[in-house]
Amino acid sequence: MSLLKLFEQINGSQELAIATITDKKNDGKLIAKTPSDAVILLKGDMEIGKKCFYDRRTSTITGVAPNSKVREYGV
Repeated sequence: MSLLKLFEQINGSQELAIATITDKKNDGKLIAKTPSDAVILLKGDMEIGKKCFYDRRTSTITGVAPNSKVREYGV
């Protein structure tokens, strides 16, 4: 097993972030806005106006996020 695969198993393979759903496209994808005002496309199902957690690697919604203020800080 490579060190990268071992690290991914220990660390997890998801890179979670938060966004607010702003609209839906005709093809079923969701338009969302991150706390830093970036506009992104997500896969999944969520109501417009709701906050969600999503996987940055796959752009897939993983769950509902709490409706609280969130800030992003670069690392």
